[in-house]
Amino acid sequence: MQWIHSASSYLAISQLMFLACLYVVYFSGKLLSRLIVLFSACIVAYILSRSMAPMPMELRMVFTMLATLAPAVLWIIARYLFEDHRRIHPVMWGLILAYIIIRVAGLFMYDGSVPRNSGFFLFYFYIPQLVMLFLACHVVYMACRGRDGDLIESRRQVRVPFAIGMGSIVGLIIGTGFFWLGSPQLDSLYFLIVFVLIMSVNLAMFRYQKQAPQLIQTAVDAPAPKTPVQENADPVSRQDQVLIDRILKAMQEERLYAESGLTIGDLAARVSVQEYRLRRLINQSLHYRNFNQFLNHYRIEEAARRLLDPAEEHIPISSIALDVGYASLSSFNKAFKDTHGVTPSGWRTGEQGAPASA
Repeated sequence: MQWIHSASSYLAISQLMFLACLYVVYFSGKLLSRLIVLFSACIVAYILSRSMAPMPMELRMVFTMLATLAPAVLWIIARYLFEDHRRIHPVMWGLILAYIIIRVAGLFMYDGSVPRNSGFFLFYFYIPQLVMLFLACHVVYMACRGRDGDLIESRRQVRVPFAIGMGSIVGLIIGTGFFWLGSPQLDSLYFLIVFVLIMSVNLAMFRYQKQAPQLIQTAVDAPAPKTPVQENADPVSRQDQVLIDRILKAMQEERLYAESGLTIGDLAARVSVQEYRLRRLINQSLHYRNFNQFLNHYRIEEAARRLLDPAEEHIPISSIALDVGYASLSSFNKAFKDTHGVTPSGWRTGEQGAPASA
């Protein structure tokens, strides 16, 4: 049984090391590569912490503490990959830091004599586990939430597999911590599952190797959205230009963006073009990374103009927000401030702002 346990752990570790090396080679100097290396190290630490080989208790504790970081690192990776506005709220940083400190403190103070139904375990072990579970669930939410509106095909294709694969790996860590599941047989099964999932990620990496630079491009580095009527617009084929003109007419003249809940499928049907082709055109020719960004361009442009129009100064901001296509005032305020760096009311009263950084 020990050789099965060792073999399964070595297989999983080999794939994790290969994953880390892939990102270091292909994305040297990128934040994503550092995050992937750290995440791989966390999972390796988890495997080593459950090793049957004799090792000093202090070393096993270090591995356990490093494994505790895995959900937080995965959450940051998911935000980096799937969110185009990646600024992390201070509350989230505080939550991550708090659960790590509490969990590490619990590991140092636990001497093996405290019952698992005590207040000590509730505070130092189960509360951090709940935070870790929340982060893992939010990873799945982030990966799945924006899939329909994602205009980067390679990123759109990896969203669900990423959520299932990486989420399952972190789920193993959380599950074993919650229920104290542990035996050589179960550990061998865990390691084999990690091996299969990471190998699938590595295979996907090769599949999307050519699209990877666009996949990980940060919002700061991404080119500003533009329309093909500009002088510096990217050259497009005549057939694509006809389709782009049709799209722009639907947005500029017919004001389709003002329809609340408009989806990319709805727009594709209105301009009579396949949805996959519409995604490609908006992404590669107009340089938008997601459909909401494309809609917000037109919605915020009209709203900003109307807020400065003296003839409309009596119209409530909420009415303008609804009229340009937003379902709620809160979503309009957020989108407006992300674009202009100032709230709609501040814009109307003449406050100076700057676009918020991603």
